Amino acid sequence: MQQLTKRESQLLIYLLEMTEPVTIKQLAEKESVSVRTIKYDLEDIRDWLIERNQELHSKRSQGIWLSVSDSDRIKLKSELMDVNRLELFADQGLRINRLLIMLLVTKEAITALKLANALEVSKDTIMNDLDELEYHYLKEGLVLNRQTRKGFWITGKERLVRLTIEEILQKEFTDYDIYKLMALLLNGRETECFEMYSAKATPLQEVFNQVIIRMRYLLESENLEKLNYAELLNILIRVAIATVRLRKESTIGRYQLIREHEIDKHDLSYRVMQQVFDYYQLPLFEDEYDYIYSDTFDTIHQQDVMKLVENIIYKVSKKINFPFYQDPQLLTNLYAHLSMRLSRRKNFVNEYNPFKEDIKQKYPELFAAINQAALQEINEKLLINDSFVAYIALHFLVSYEREEDLRSVRAVYVCSTGLGVTSLIKQKINEELNNITIVAFASVLNAQEVIAAKDPDLVISIFPINGIDRPFIKVHPLPTEQDLQNIQQMIKKILASTSQDRRHKLVLNEAPINKGTLEDFSKELILKAYTIYEQLLVTLESELIQEYREAFLLHVFLMVHRITFDQQYLAEGSQVDQIILNREALVGEIEAIFAENNLGINKSEISALFSYIKEGASS
Repeated sequence: MQQLTKRESQLLIYLLEMTEPVTIKQLAEKESVSVRTIKYDLEDIRDWLIERNQELHSKRSQGIWLSVSDSDRIKLKSELMDVNRLELFADQGLRINRLLIMLLVTKEAITALKLANALEVSKDTIMNDLDELEYHYLKEGLVLNRQTRKGFWITGKERLVRLTIEEILQKEFTDYDIYKLMALLLNGRETECFEMYSAKATPLQEVFNQVIIRMRYLLESENLEKLNYAELLNILIRVAIATVRLRKESTIGRYQLIREHEIDKHDLSYRVMQQVFDYYQLPLFEDEYDYIYSDTFDTIHQQDVMKLVENIIYKVSKKINFPFYQDPQLLTNLYAHLSMRLSRRKNFVNEYNPFKEDIKQKYPELFAAINQAALQEINEKLLINDSFVAYIALHFLVSYEREEDLRSVRAVYVCSTGLGVTSLIKQKINEELNNITIVAFASVLNAQEVIAAKDPDLVISIFPINGIDRPFIKVHPLPTEQDLQNIQQMIKKILASTSQDRRHKLVLNEAPINKGTLEDFSKELILKAYTIYEQLLVTLESELIQEYREAFLLHVFLMVHRITFDQQYLAEGSQVDQIILNREALVGEIEAIFAENNLGINKSEISALFSYIKEGASS
């Protein structure tokens, strides 16, 4: 049977939801991968569909599409979501979440045999799962109690109990689950239910669907434009949790009834709570309403939010080694976000964030740095979870991309004197080239002085200049089209080499990655290496020693791997410098090839390449 990766499953779900054909290029842009990667994915999807007597249609002039009945579309989606869910949660992880829910929604002890029967596994498996739960899953402040012949139960602060249940449910919900829930709330039939894997066969499952029924009725009279799915989801989860816990005589605070004259009876949170609590014959406690409506944190309001934001930005910048603190827009945006987040009345702890898992996986170093800084700076630790950190990370990522887009090569232009000429050159450069700033014009007489004062990334000159310790390019008095192309290539090379370390530090996934992710990355790396190999063959065609050709292929593949993981050769020295100096034109061509593929290559690596060509091998 054909197995799909997580990305392939998501692609197929997307295709099932599309009513119009979509191009491979559009799919590649959506998933942020190459066209070639999408082609590989579509081959697997096509095989998967054939096993189910379905066909993936494609036409060069139109794109990719599926032609299936509505009933088949639902069946395929359901299968994909089930497979995808099992992929997201390892078997033991899924069982432990179910164990946690079972133990948290009741005050009575549950025997190992009863737990094993409920989860359809052996008693030994349950005992191993409970050990794993106790040592790796249970929040500090919660205790797993064990008593012979009686069973197992969890005790601890009520807020921690509820927070744990919330987190399990929030992590379980996929984007498709959110879509289905919203559809049930807004357009669902009264008999329709929603099944939660973690809460299966528990009181929470039954209560959850009762809340859906009553929310659906109340939403008929609500202005839906003023609501968002995050708020609806939080109300739904919290009313369900409060109901289950209260039925087990566990309240979050005092047994003080709501003073009806002090609340807004038109508030949706209150109306849902009232309806559900009346159904289960529960009293309307004030602290339960506060829990459902908001998290109340007194410590937050005492903090200087601007100072807090400045400290977070500084600490993340230092940890990541990236100058986020130089971006005033980041300070403004993050201040606005946290001011609202930390001071608003409706301050939900587990706010739904669809970007959470992707950001956590793709940018683990940035994610960890923000999490650490937030824990150090924000007084109320309960607020700081993966969703909270991911929302902050979005602001940092926007800042990073903004800085990358604005980056430019600083150039000193050495030419003849005369304002008319310099104005003409500057205009032509600005119109024709990207990512370059002329920081100064100089004459041949004061070139060295201007270069020393301005410290440019690049020197462009109509005259040859000796003794320059930075990239140099010679052009005609009025730059030709070829001159402009050469300058643009040099710009690409400089930006590639200067940004590589920073990008590596920000993007490199140091966390364990799944097999599918690793496979995709390997494919991309192999394809990039082979592309570079073919380009080098064309450049070195007349000079490459033919009996070294296979060895050259292997060398290029290993070299691309070294550059990708920031492990280039560092054998700098007079011999390397001499080899490079003797073949300056060829060096430039090689550097341009790597720049086109977003890689920066140093002199030592280029020198190593020369051992495969006739002149280099002899030296």
